[in-house]
Amino acid sequence: MSLIVAKDLTRSFGVGEAERRAVDGVSLEVDTGEILLIFGPSGCGKSTLLSIVGGLDRSFAGTLSLFGRDVAALPDAELSRLRGEKIGFVFQAFHLLGHLSVLENVMAPALFSREAEGEARVKERAEAVLERVGLADRLASLPGSLSGGQRQRVAIARSLLHEPELLLCDEPTGNLDRATGEQIIELFSALHADLRTTMVIVTHEERLSRLAHRTLDMVDGRLEVEA
Repeated sequence: MSLIVAKDLTRSFGVGEAERRAVDGVSLEVDTGEILLIFGPSGCGKSTLLSIVGGLDRSFAGTLSLFGRDVAALPDAELSRLRGEKIGFVFQAFHLLGHLSVLENVMAPALFSREAEGEARVKERAEAVLERVGLADRLASLPGSLSGGQRQRVAIARSLLHEPELLLCDEPTGNLDRATGEQIIELFSALHADLRTTMVIVTHEERLSRLAHRTLDMVDGRLEVEA
């Protein structure tokens, strides 16, 4: 079953002679449980594509279906609910709040939600995902006291809090040294084996290819032949 179906996605920035197509006629299908890697250099459009697929950027031409639903037809509130319930995001920049503890950073999105469940239940789930990523002993720590790899683990735990069916990762090892990056790769492998979460990962690092069921190359906004 295809969880993502995209046809002729196009996203342009600028007008007139300054117009640039960051995403240029991309068609793509991703099956449930698949790990897809999209390789490409900085500026090739892969982050823009990920934002479109995740419902963060709606200013595109073409068609996009997520979980069998036409994204263009969804009101903003329904699309936001779909993201909150079914999609997790992991970014190159960890986007942690420095004044909050590790546990509070993981809990924050659920507590700020309009449909927030009880704080005790959110805390229980946050502790469980932090244990899953190996940070059960750092719940009270502030992000500034953590290594880069530990901060990325916090970001991954936050993305897993609501047990998403789809995990979208933008350069998840981009800010990490090689050894720490290897730890994150192994963590993704273990998470997929355990949860069978569908993953789309955009990166320029070839070592991530061992995670993938399928890889694609992106050049100047277009997806090239399968690697």
